[in-house]
Amino acid sequence: MLDLKSKLAAAGLVTQEDVDRIDKGKAAKKKPRRDHGGGGKGGSAGAGRGGAPRLAFAKLRSQSKGEQYDAVRRFMERARLDDPGRPPTEQAQTFHFATAKGQVGRLVLEPEILGWVQDGTAGVVAYMSNHGLAHAVVPAAAARELAELFPLWLRVLKGHPGAGRLEAEVEAASEGSPA
Repeated sequence: MLDLKSKLAAAGLVTQEDVDRIDKGKAAKKKPRRDHGGGGKGGSAGAGRGGAPRLAFAKLRSQSKGEQYDAVRRFMERARLDDPGRPPTEQAQTFHFATAKGQVGRLVLEPEILGWVQDGTAGVVAYMSNHGLAHAVVPAAAARELAELFPLWLRVLKGHPGAGRLEAEVEAASEGSPA
């Protein structure tokens, strides 16, 4: 059976040159996608740890909230150390932390990642995923960068004064300050 391009060419609706030009354009578009998607992480959850990705603050501050969320979501895909798609092993432990609303949040972390959070090498941050607010473990530098854009999203980072702040604290501080 012939494909659609061959049928259109046989009917005289397109020329062979048109078909070749379209095929050439499609091939050129596919190459960057493969290169972009195939590099970087290499399938390892900790791969973002070495050369930690950067978040472009100056550019993001002037963008809309939706564009900021998209940029942070892409940033989290590259930077996160925990792997949400992999089931936890028997050695994994539950790590509890306070959310910005004062509720208890939890992540099930592998011992190595839990150690990084406890010693300050990594931090727990919130971000707006496609399914609502989510939490992830990222390198400490990435957590600090995200806190510059969304201060309440920094949930746990050893030694950071802004980590774990609550919405109520921020509101009380803003009401108490002179206008």
